[in-house]
Amino acid sequence: MFSRAQQLEVEEEFFAKQDAIRERYACQIEDARREALIEQEMAEYCNKVWAAGFGTDHEAYEAYWKRTLEYYEQHEYN
Repeated sequence: MFSRAQQLEVEEEFFAKQDAIRERYACQIEDARREALIEQEMAEYCNKVWAAGFGTDHEAYEAYWKRTLEYYEQHEYN
């Protein structure tokens, strides 16, 4: 039979392992949440590019907005 001290030690080790598992799962859930957010933002961006008439050419979309911004900066529109 275990002494009370041994039993407490076993319980402490058990609960420490459980805490480590919960922490690992919490990190995995947070990683999955972040990945989903990144995917959602990318989908929204691709939809904007598509809706603007650039199809899948995000570089042309970015160049268009860069030229537009430069034009308005040169003409001092605020």
